[in-house]
Amino acid sequence: MTGVDHLDVLGGQSVLEVAEMVAAVLGARTAMGGEPGRIVVTEAPDPALRIVIELAIHDRELPERWARRITITHDRSSGKRRRWTQHLHRALTEHRDWTLPSA
Repeated sequence: MTGVDHLDVLGGQSVLEVAEMVAAVLGARTAMGGEPGRIVVTEAPDPALRIVIELAIHDRELPERWARRITITHDRSSGKRRRWTQHLHRALTEHRDWTLPSA
């Protein structure tokens, strides 16, 4: 069974901006998915790693609290998935003034 981790990025930035930052951290690229507002990071350094970024609305009354949800899956190892999650969390908090309430 594939495990899943989530990182939620709060702020006014776009889904594309978050996807481009994640791709840069991984040395990968972004590809628009078949759904509006959903971007997949492709050609990641680990072929079992899959990352999708999409809009997740936590509070319909406060648009500034809408999150860009980074979904991280790894087809083979929960330990590797967790390491990639921690790596992305560190990189995103070091390079941007974003709020990441989950880790």
